Amino acid sequence: MPKTISDTSPRVKDSYRRVQEAIRKNNTPYAIDLLGAILEMEPQLDDQRKELHSLVIGLVENKKANPLSSMSGMGKVRAVKTAIKKSPESALKAAEELIQVDPFNASFHDAYEEAAKAQNYPMAAIILYQEVLKADRKNEELLEKLGKLYLEMGQAHHAKETFEKLGELRPNDQKVIKWIKDTSAMDSMTKGGWEEEGDFRNKLKDEEEAAALEQEGRSQQKLSDMDKLIASQRKRLEQEPENLNLYRPLADSLVKSGQLAEGLEVLYEADERANSADPMIQRAISETTVKIYDHNIKVLLEEGDPEGAKEQEQEKQEFLLEDIGDKVKRYPNDLGFKFDYGELLFERGMMDEAIAQFQQAQRNPKRRIDALYLMGRCFKAKGQFDIAASQLEKAAEEVPTMDGTKMGILYELGEVLEQQGDFETALTYFKQIYAVDIGYREVSAKIEAGYARAKQADA
Repeated sequence: MPKTISDTSPRVKDSYRRVQEAIRKNNTPYAIDLLGAILEMEPQLDDQRKELHSLVIGLVENKKANPLSSMSGMGKVRAVKTAIKKSPESALKAAEELIQVDPFNASFHDAYEEAAKAQNYPMAAIILYQEVLKADRKNEELLEKLGKLYLEMGQAHHAKETFEKLGELRPNDQKVIKWIKDTSAMDSMTKGGWEEEGDFRNKLKDEEEAAALEQEGRSQQKLSDMDKLIASQRKRLEQEPENLNLYRPLADSLVKSGQLAEGLEVLYEADERANSADPMIQRAISETTVKIYDHNIKVLLEEGDPEGAKEQEQEKQEFLLEDIGDKVKRYPNDLGFKFDYGELLFERGMMDEAIAQFQQAQRNPKRRIDALYLMGRCFKAKGQFDIAASQLEKAAEEVPTMDGTKMGILYELGEVLEQQGDFETALTYFKQIYAVDIGYREVSAKIEAGYARAKQADA
């Protein structure tokens, strides 16, 4: 049953007083945090839930948030679905956090409704839908969801009113016209003291499924080759949901077709079925998440929002560092992850931390040369030139041909030796590069400077 603040404990009442004070001071984020904590203690405070959603929606609208940023909330969708399966009593809390990412996202609405139902509190989803519709009155998809949810709860009158609003937006939609007619009849039956809404809902469901199948048959003819492939992969996965080998090909196809968020969701499902024990799935999740960030950044730049793009880039960099750090802890024997982590740490100037990762990553034959090379650069940045030279010499010895990799190593080694004052040995390395590629970096200038020093010494 719904509660009011007067029915709650002194602790909750005190928290709500602080909410009101925060609102008066225009400290909306703090008010949102407090309301979230209150609803975690007392989930059935309908008025406070309505207030929370109103504040979140107002905050998002004022910031003019780009809806593409909501893609970064796909990880929270996973958290909601995991909670529904393992801890339904905590699912609604996770769903509230998801809605705070983007209260207008349709897939987030679906996850929220699932969480509300798992907690036997579908009214929470109705409150959310009502508040979103205040800001987005012509949201046809949400009106349809709300109408159907009212039906599930046996509230024919509210369902009728909702479908009527939908009818104003879809005046020629025969399906909506039928919903209005049937809910009107159902509302009359309820007022007359008798109801057959269960039969009606079943009939409605059957009709919707038949219409969906008919639509699928018509649209199948228009599908592209990629769409057909995705449909085939989905069908096979539905038949063999325990076969982990079927998830990544479907995710790859979705990503290639531009359905990035959907691809990421498939990978999350695979990760859950694998109990987060498959590093290849983990790597695919990370790569897809980065693609989503890159897509967001590109779109924001095209729309003339460099600040938004900059924020997305910062979020992406934070994600990369946190994500690979988590993988290193989760898979301590995966030396590839250690190298990737070291590389990010190096780029951020965290030399000691990077060296620790490279010292382990060098045991991976595929990453050994790169690990030695970057270790040498780390020690060079720290001013420890003798140790840097030893690492770079090891790396150079393991590259038999004078390719781009070896030239890069020798160039760094030459610079390290210059820092130590050993210009003669440094010049021998620069000459090796010069003989192969005269235009490589500043090698020509290094050679000329070396000959100039030699002449000066002879004079």
